Amino acid sequence: MHSPSEFPPILFVEACNFVNAPQGGQLTAARMLIRALGSRMALVGWTDDSGAPIGRWHKRIIDGIEYDFFATDYVPIPRHKRPLIPARATCWFQFKWHAKKILSCDIPNILTREPTVMMALPFTPAHNVCFWLPGIEPALSISRYGWAKRFASLFDIVLNKRLYRYAGTILAAADSGAINEFRRRAGGVLDDCAIRAFPTRVDTECFHQGDQPVARRSLSLPLTEKILVTSGRLHRAKGWPLLLDAFELFLTKHKNSQLVFVGDGADRSALEQSVAKKGLGDRVFLAGYQSPEQLALYLQAADLFVMGSEKEGWSTSLVEALACGLPIVTTRFSSADSIVLNSINGFVVERDPVIFACAMENALNLPGVREFSQGEVEKYALANLTSSLEEVWEVR
Repeated sequence: MHSPSEFPPILFVEACNFVNAPQGGQLTAARMLIRALGSRMALVGWTDDSGAPIGRWHKRIIDGIEYDFFATDYVPIPRHKRPLIPARATCWFQFKWHAKKILSCDIPNILTREPTVMMALPFTPAHNVCFWLPGIEPALSISRYGWAKRFASLFDIVLNKRLYRYAGTILAAADSGAINEFRRRAGGVLDDCAIRAFPTRVDTECFHQGDQPVARRSLSLPLTEKILVTSGRLHRAKGWPLLLDAFELFLTKHKNSQLVFVGDGADRSALEQSVAKKGLGDRVFLAGYQSPEQLALYLQAADLFVMGSEKEGWSTSLVEALACGLPIVTTRFSSADSIVLNSINGFVVERDPVIFACAMENALNLPGVREFSQGEVEKYALANLTSSLEEVWEVR
């Protein structure tokens, strides 16, 4: 097997800046990959440095490591407001515009998790393309633009044809049931393609079980109250309205409780307004975007992790909560039943605030959650990512 330093060069193309945007699982997965493979990867993405060259290869240092880097655009951070033009459309145009220069590096092994990359770059049979699906739901089905949802089926038709033609390896951050549904929805186009389940990974050096009182003191959280945490991008599809409704019910029995949202996004103001309308300003807190180290502290400080998403791939947030030994209550989506076993380390429930609130109370009393989690998390450890990738993708 290749060690990271011996791994053949890989061109990693993503719609992110590999440091702090966009917030969510896409960025987390990108950082996991560059952590695992280091400078053997040449990177293509955004930059938030107004002085960085756009549209040409140059050197860039990320986390102390120098990379060959190609910036497709300058995107200032933070950027919470919904742009006039959808980000996917902008990304497609940028990748299309710079395609020849991007591929001029002559690295045959190309890895991406971004659908617009598959649809924009002029791949040839000489390219060894690996596409890692971040999820299996239609990419536009949860768009913030109502009109864009009308094109969800067409978008997937184009993407699936490109996958069939150019992606020699297809990985999916999803369980087998979700992968079968993805094949069915493709209408036979991908029937001859191998699609392998490839779960999200977690840095167990950062996300691990910790001392709850120590974590709470570090974050200035009360030692005696119940602390519930959720993490991820603030978007309605992530289920924050459901979490607020369920927490409001939970408070009737557990008055000394707090719900902490770790993350940021376009729905922040809408969430703040809902919190104020419900009179929960002293019980619900928005911590904003936090570094992985700070997020790990919030998880170590918590009594329970909650998630109300409508759709997910192999949820990064659930894996991070698992690594920190938390009981979990989540709605059902791809990977939820693989990470959370009912009555063992939490509950997977339907999208009903009464049911969700009941599960929250029951999850607090589950025995042996930390011990179970300790045995489960190894399969998601970042340390195994390089060897796992080599097993499913023949990099040359």
